This record gives sequence, structure tokens and C-alpha cells, in this order.
Amino acid sequence: MLRTSNSTRMLLVVLLAALVLPGVAMAGKKGKKKKKGQDEAPPVGWFAEEGWMGECYGPPDFASMASGPRRMAWQEAREAIMSQWQGGKGDGVKFDEKAITNVETALLSRPERIEQVAAENLALCKKAMAGQGAGEWERWLVGLTGKLTAGECPTPPMDFTLFDYLSISADWHIPVHVCKDDHVRIEASAGDFFKLSDDGPWINVEGDKSQPATGDLPCTTEGCFKGQLIMRFTAQSGVQTILPVGTTLDFRAPEHGRIDLMINDDTFFDNVWKVERGIEHHTSIEYSPVP
Repeated sequence: MLRTSNSTRMLLVVLLAALVLPGVAMAGKKGKKKKKGQDEAPPVGWFAEEGWMGECYGPPDFASMASGPRRMAWQEAREAIMSQWQGGKGDGVKFDEKAITNVETALLSRPERIEQVAAENLALCKKAMAGQGAGEWERWLVGLTGKLTAGECPTPPMDFTLFDYLSISADWHIPVHVCKDDHVRIEASAGDFFKLSDDGPWINVEGDKSQPATGDLPCTTEGCFKGQLIMRFTAQSGVQTILPVGTTLDFRAPEHGRIDLMINDDTFFDNVWKVERGIEHHTSIEYSPVP
């Protein structure tokens, strides 16, 4: 049998202690608790605090997500928040359906807007569920669409070609919506003729050059003639501008708005198209982007 001395046994005990103690120290670190008062991550999803009348939806940390999961989170947050607005949570919250539809349209056109909406919605929901009422929350929702789309064109840009036919028996017609800085070309066929009265001359959209526009005609500025094709631009601000077109005009929109056309006339009952070989003339109209 192998015998060991007292000094050898003491050496073994010291070595074993050196091996065991680091593990004990690490175990102590793993079990360390969070310091009192340290901020906790905000809740994600539906949650309620003590004393609340219902739940609020906490959005995730969108900024920390990759593109794909972030887009999925946008959709999930939008659907969750809208379900509460529509009364789906049974907490007494039910907002104006038209306002909800308007906000949904704004969010679908630019899904990333939900990040701003979700954060603001959470703050207002917390107030309501804590007993402060939902009035401020609903007023925010009603005005939200205008806030989200401020300065944006309410219609798609004029980047397509539109064909139609001019009426000589109606006032403003053939409307087309344009966005600020859209550069639009208006063209009308020059080979189609009409009369403004039984004893008047046959004219085309250039108008009767012997009759400069005066009186109650829509366009009376320099360059306008009776019977001429004219345009009206109605800006989103309400300001209207009337210009002569004739057979062609390039127009750049100074702001979002709408273009309408008509012939420069104030009576329409006696206007007639020319008929040749049994075929009635009709002036064609084309809107297109300026190349």
C-alpha cells in the first residue's frame, strides 16, 4: 500500500480547493439579480397595468429588426391597434369608422408609418385605460390622416396618357388630377371643326381669331379668343388659374390640383359640329407627361 506523508496530503487539499472555488464564484455571478430601480424593457403585445380598465398594445422594437421580420411586425401592429379602435377588445373603445378607414389607407400606402402611430397610440391608450377617458385618443385618430400625409399628393402623379373627346355643349369637363411639378402636355386635334352660332364661321380649338375674348367668357386674358380650347387649374389651396390652350399647351403644376377643359364660350345651345360625308367631327383630347 502506498503511504503518503502529512505534507503531501495538505498539498492535495490546497490543489482541490483551487479547482473548486472558481466554479463557486462563477455560480454566484450567474445568479446575480438586477439592481433595484434598473429600467425594464417595455412590454410587447397586449398588456395591462394594475387598476387599468383594459389592455393596450405595446409595439416591438422595430429598429432592432431585420427587413423581413420588421415588415411582418408592421402588419401585426396595424391589425392589433385597428382591432381595438373598431371595438374588438370589449373595453368600451370604439372610434369613428370613417376615420379608421382613412388611417388604414394611409398606413397601407406607406406601412412604415405604423412605427410612429403605434408609439403615439400606446401613450394615449395608457391615459384612457388609467381612467382619463378616450376623448383625446379619438381626436388624435380623427386628425391622424392629415398629419401622416401632410404635403403629399392625394392622387398618383400624372405619369400616364389619357384620351378623351371634347364637348362643345358643356362647361368644364375632362378632369385630370395632377401633383406639384407634374409637367403635363395638353393636345387637341386641329382638323375637327364646329360653329358657335348658325351664321358663325367654322373654327377649330384655336378659336375665332376675329373675336378676342371679352365680357363674361371664362378666359379674357391676352391670347384668349372666343371658341378657343382653354384650361382651368384648380389648386389644392383653392386658387384657380385659367389659360388658353388651342391645339397644344405644356403646363407645370405649381401645386397639387386638378385640370379641366372647355371651349371659351358662355352659351352652348347653338354650338354644332361640322358634318362631312355623313361623319360628324369630334375634337380628340390627349393628356400626357411632357417628355
